[in-house]
Amino acid sequence: MLPNEHVVRAREDLRRLVGIPSVSARGEFLSECAEAARDLLGGAGFRTEIHPGDIGHFVVGEIGEGPLTVMVYNHYDVQPEDPVSLWHSPPFEMTERDGRWYGRGVADDKGEFISRLEGWRLFRERHPGPLPFRVIWLVDGEEEIGSPSLEAFLKTRFPGEKVDVCWWESGEIDSSGRPVVLCGFKGVMAVELRCRTAKADLHSSLGAVFDNPLWRLSAATASLRDRSGRILIDGFYDAIRQPTQEDRDLVTKPPFPFGSLVEATGGQQVLDGIDEANFYRAMNFEPCMNVNGFAGGYAGEGAKTVLPAEGSVKIDFRLVPDQDPQHVVSLLRAHLDRHGFEDIELIVHDANVKPVRSSTDHWFIQDAKEILEKHFERPVIVQPSSPASGTAHPFVEQLGASIVGIGITHHGAMLHSPNENIIIEQFETMIECSAALFDRFAERAAALRTKTNLESAYPADGVTP
Repeated sequence: MLPNEHVVRAREDLRRLVGIPSVSARGEFLSECAEAARDLLGGAGFRTEIHPGDIGHFVVGEIGEGPLTVMVYNHYDVQPEDPVSLWHSPPFEMTERDGRWYGRGVADDKGEFISRLEGWRLFRERHPGPLPFRVIWLVDGEEEIGSPSLEAFLKTRFPGEKVDVCWWESGEIDSSGRPVVLCGFKGVMAVELRCRTAKADLHSSLGAVFDNPLWRLSAATASLRDRSGRILIDGFYDAIRQPTQEDRDLVTKPPFPFGSLVEATGGQQVLDGIDEANFYRAMNFEPCMNVNGFAGGYAGEGAKTVLPAEGSVKIDFRLVPDQDPQHVVSLLRAHLDRHGFEDIELIVHDANVKPVRSSTDHWFIQDAKEILEKHFERPVIVQPSSPASGTAHPFVEQLGASIVGIGITHHGAMLHSPNENIIIEQFETMIECSAALFDRFAERAAALRTKTNLESAYPADGVTP
């Protein structure tokens, strides 16, 4: 059972962080929250640093040494609180109701950070001696705006470093209380198409002569995918890495029925060909394209017969290994030109987040599965890839890490929405799981050290040093 003093301290630490409105989209209170995160890591025994990014700051904590290096990644910035009127309590005051804590960032990602940090404290109480492995704890201040500085920061701060595993900033708990271990994340590419066909809006009678920018944008958008959701851009699928047999086996039996997803989301139009048998495979392995919004012309009350002069549409693509967002941008441009839309301007808003996927048989995933099942007393779902995205690729490409997401974001957490929340019991359980994971890292490091010593004493060539 988790000692009460750990619960009390974790609750107060989280309350203090939630009270700092560190909204990176507005660049507000990021320094204050970075300093608070640094103080928490320093108080837990880490050597700490703060480094400026383009918008927010990076907080780094380091401790220990040995044959195993673990990076823990979290972020302290949060989404804007709007619309405030839909919150049932002040967004930047942590409030308790019906077994949950509410507040902006209480789940994403301050609650994840504090549950791990308190688990670290519990681990160090039980094992106060020299640490047999190395921990690098990185707390990002720009995650909610796409971490624009992260890749450059890792290159300058950790040149030549190698990390064995990266414990990603979040994980999931499903609606029945089963932990979900995420082994990968899709990439993302967000673009805008713009079209202008006249100097100013025209009388709609001139539509008999001049083309309509909204029609052109609609036609261009419709040319990009079919009713099944398959992308029609030449070369789009060429680079995709096929999932392993083990990955394919994991998605043959979805952890929840398709009907529950439909009920939870209220989704009413299913893509052609998607059904109970393959929806989970698509969520894990298939790229997709989304139309985020059209703009232009008259959308006010009543009628206004006008031929708009200009319009725009925003689109995002979710990508899978080994698709490169920058390459997909070039394929998209070529597609538009080839289909007679050379006049449509292509603006790239985000083409930096690459997809990643770790091997589902990695030892960290197997250790996490065992520990989570013990403490949550539920079967664990190992999910090859989240359908969502995160800036995880620099940890893989630059540091050589395997990425694994373990955490307490439950299906009703209302991430990025009013009334964001976590379930207190799950938060407390994750503290215990975190302590057990750090303990397992120590065991793994000790085993690696023993193996290294034996290999030194009995080298392969048979010559004793």
